[in-house]
Amino acid sequence: MISLIPVGAAFATVILRVNAWSSLSPLASGEHRCFGRRTTATKTHPDSRSYYDGGEVIGSTGNIGSYILHNLNCRDNPDPISLFDQSQRRRAFPTPRGLSPGCISSPDSPIYACIPSPSASAVWDATMPHRRKDLVFLCNCVPSRHVNFLTERGGEIGAEVTVAILHFGVSKQPVLKLNCSPQSPPTVIYGKHADVLAKLLERDGVPVVIAKSSQELQIAAVKKLAWSCLMWLLCHDVGRNDLPITVKEVHASHSIKLRQMVEEIMPMLKSLATEQWTKNQQCSSQSIGSTQEIMDYLEAYSMSISGGNVTPSRDLALREINERNGLIVSLMNESQKDHSCHLELIRRVAGEEWVTKVTKSRNAPPSVSVNNGNKRCFKMTRTRCAASDMTFLSHIEPSETSTALSSQNCSKSVVVIGSGIIGSSIAYHLSLRGVNVTAMDTKTNLLPKNSTSDDIDPGTATSSSFAWLNANDKAPLSYMQLNLLGMEMWRRHHLLKKYPIWSGSLIRKPKSITHTSSSYFRCIGPLSLEEARRLEPGIDWSCSEFYEGGQLMESSEIESELFFYPQEGHVHPTEAVKALRIAAQGNGVSFKEGVQIHGLTRDENGNIVGVKYSDSSTEEEVLQAAVVIIAAGSNSSTPVFGIDSRHIQLKYEPGMLAYTKSPRRIREDRNVLKRIVVDTISQSHVLRRSDGTVVIGGGQLIVGGNAAKEQTSHNENFEPPDINENIGRAMLKNTVKSISPFELQGTSSDICALKVTRANRPMPSDGLPVVGFIDSDRLYVAVTHSGITLGPLLGELAACEVWDYLIHQHGHTQARQRSQFQILDDYRPSRFKTYL
Repeated sequence: MISLIPVGAAFATVILRVNAWSSLSPLASGEHRCFGRRTTATKTHPDSRSYYDGGEVIGSTGNIGSYILHNLNCRDNPDPISLFDQSQRRRAFPTPRGLSPGCISSPDSPIYACIPSPSASAVWDATMPHRRKDLVFLCNCVPSRHVNFLTERGGEIGAEVTVAILHFGVSKQPVLKLNCSPQSPPTVIYGKHADVLAKLLERDGVPVVIAKSSQELQIAAVKKLAWSCLMWLLCHDVGRNDLPITVKEVHASHSIKLRQMVEEIMPMLKSLATEQWTKNQQCSSQSIGSTQEIMDYLEAYSMSISGGNVTPSRDLALREINERNGLIVSLMNESQKDHSCHLELIRRVAGEEWVTKVTKSRNAPPSVSVNNGNKRCFKMTRTRCAASDMTFLSHIEPSETSTALSSQNCSKSVVVIGSGIIGSSIAYHLSLRGVNVTAMDTKTNLLPKNSTSDDIDPGTATSSSFAWLNANDKAPLSYMQLNLLGMEMWRRHHLLKKYPIWSGSLIRKPKSITHTSSSYFRCIGPLSLEEARRLEPGIDWSCSEFYEGGQLMESSEIESELFFYPQEGHVHPTEAVKALRIAAQGNGVSFKEGVQIHGLTRDENGNIVGVKYSDSSTEEEVLQAAVVIIAAGSNSSTPVFGIDSRHIQLKYEPGMLAYTKSPRRIREDRNVLKRIVVDTISQSHVLRRSDGTVVIGGGQLIVGGNAAKEQTSHNENFEPPDINENIGRAMLKNTVKSISPFELQGTSSDICALKVTRANRPMPSDGLPVVGFIDSDRLYVAVTHSGITLGPLLGELAACEVWDYLIHQHGHTQARQRSQFQILDDYRPSRFKTYL
């Protein structure tokens, strides 16, 4: 006997944080806030955006959402070369919690909302107003009750929204499996994108009917509601120590009881079937049918799911009892309730408290506000970030402190400590908003001496970064999605989009590692050796060797597989940081280099009001500031800033890279590296930058997230080997043997301009970014691994949050508010307090 949740009831398992969607306040006239001055520099032309032409999927972590996303992104695995050629024409995007649906996909493409039915209204409010007509609701809903807001505030747009009543289920373990048969009642679809969804489902053999009227869809939904209300009760109406029965057994042994239940709720079903849910809905002669027709439908549906050998989940049914049984009970009069077999069955199966719950239910969607664990309720709004033209959901909350600033001189001044990729990004995005920004760093040469000079120091960690723009194998899923958005920011950013090289990544992994195709992120493989050669002709795949336990081994001695990630790329970090700093300086940012920070200054109330520092020309000086932002990488957690392990816990993770340029005779050859090549077996990785520099990495490649959390941190007393040419040549030798790039093969005299860099990687103890205000409203921190991938994104989001704080406290108001992006909720510094 299989115990699963068929019929789309699995929507309740969507890892979507329903409260976050349900709490979004309706936004007047579809307006949302825009951060960024309206200048030509912040405009993004439509033809330059990286639209996903397959649409978006909300709730992509649930069973149905996973199936839809997989169907859109992983079907028909074509030739890898041709696929790579089309890689910039991406398909569907898995919209994460915190991103406004509709801002990232092509106009008029579907936005599939695979969500619990009570969240439908909140998803409507969160969606970009001009894209709401593209919503496709795939949920266990009765349209007149769960999407009735379309008649109230949807207007003409509401009439185009697509709704589907599903008659199939999806299980995810061990792999996605569709539970459907040709005998299943058809999935009924109505709305603008009905044809698109029908074609998507029909190619998997799902029976589909496109409804001719909104009432036809309503009737289909009411029939399915009858199944959802009755079958779980009858399957679990057994003795205390007996196992529940299957739906097949219900129809075989309890058909009389089932008919009695259907006859009792028929008046309620008929009433629901006539309810309207679209504007100007025309009356129709269609009806829900007779009791026998309902019985036939229930049996056909039950038997179409694994031959009827399934048992609906009692726990899930209880979580959804208001939307299921509560809706039926709400239509009963008091006399009907007093003699209801339906209520008596709920009493036997679930208990008296659940009878009380459903009798009090009026099927109103719960009014839930965002709760971040502190029982404070916040309203939600959409916030457009101008540099990327992406729109995020933010919640507005009261500021923790209400004391006014002690000096007007620092009311809109911000000091950013650290000028690597994160600090430079924050400074630049703040400058777009007219903020008076001073960026400080211990490094010198922060800016080029003249317009043609490339001689800048991008920062310790930034200069030592492999600068791989990637998201593959990153966990948890929310962190992978954040990295996907980081990559999308690079594609869209009006200043930075010209710098990445979207070469794709070719990765070799041991075959023992379980690999499943991800519909969230494009992956082709496993590849044959011939396919790998076609993708990367710059590698001699026939002679790959590697060191294991000090022994040189042939690649054939370990089973391995090759995978290609066409959406990934790399960037020259110095070029990107240089562009950010020059643009920031042009917007008025002051860069102070060679600075030593002595501490933060506070007023008589203990509020931060400035930074105490010295440099080559100043012994000690105080620079006033309304907000101080710490973006100092691995040095962010230090008593000088008043920050310790209570606020940020960092690991000691040194990393090393070697750089070289191949001989001219090789550089002119066609067999130069084109892709990022990573060998996880030999722990070697290599890429070729736009200026011809070959970057070589050795040792375990840490991608952040769970991988970093599980990695044992190096002892802080560990002394890495001295940086010298011999270390670089050893790394080069290992890469030549394990990856065998043609342009690195040859005698030592062929190798030129070799250098080695080493830095402690900014790695929070749980591998996840740390972004947000610390205790005081005036101290903000931004530190993360994957800083290159996430730098532009986190820089704009952090700048928006700080700017919002500034404009709400400006003018000495005592009742301040603060906007915080929902997509950063998992990465706040407050999470470390729970570790102590």
